[in-house]
Amino acid sequence: MTTPQRPDEPAWITYPFRAIALIVVFPFRLLWELGVLLNRFVLVPVSRALGWLLRTFLVVPLLWLLRQLLQWIVLPIWHALRWVLAALVTGVAWVLRMLLRHLLRPIAMAIVWLLTPVLRALYNWVLAPLGHALAWLLVALYRWVLTPIGRAVVWAVHASYRWILRPIGLAIAWLARGAYRWVLVPIALAIAWASRVIYRFVLRPLGIAIAVTWRYTFGAVFRGIAATSRWLRDEVFRPAGHAIRATFGL
Repeated sequence: MTTPQRPDEPAWITYPFRAIALIVVFPFRLLWELGVLLNRFVLVPVSRALGWLLRTFLVVPLLWLLRQLLQWIVLPIWHALRWVLAALVTGVAWVLRMLLRHLLRPIAMAIVWLLTPVLRALYNWVLAPLGHALAWLLVALYRWVLTPIGRAVVWAVHASYRWILRPIGLAIAWLARGAYRWVLVPIALAIAWASRVIYRFVLRPLGIAIAVTWRYTFGAVFRGIAATSRWLRDEVFRPAGHAIRATFGL
């Protein structure tokens, strides 16, 4: 079925494109449809059949064979190796215990028996004299070096306290007492005397003068203003208020 040609499209343009589509596009479209059909009706069933065959005749037998191999060969070999290893460890421990009991212990006792006189002689003739000499040196060092040095340090500390620190402390105490007695006490007495004099002859007369001045000047003015206010209230404003209320009947 052909598409009706539109009147505005010339045939010399439409026909070449149709020929190119028929030659180039149509074969690829046929191949695509053929591939889809092959995939749907050939490849998928064949892959499913191959998967079933592989699972049935290869994977399942291999798993069964692996399970049988593990159950009847590997596990028995592992148990046998573990038993052999335990027996080997037990045997080695027994051999070592026998060696220790019947060989190494007698050898050690023989070595100790042989070395005991040597060690005793070494202690008696070398270590003990060295220990005594070291103890004598320590006693001599304490008696003839450390004790005189300690006594000299104690004497120096006592002499420093007696002839330096104590006189300095006594001098500082005497200076403090002298400063308190001859400087601070006179200054404090002079300040107290000056305070009493200033209070008695300056501040007290000045306060009395201010009080008298206030009483007879500003106080009298304020008292006069207060008396005038009371007179105005009692003699003027209150009667006027009564008269107004009586006039208007309030």
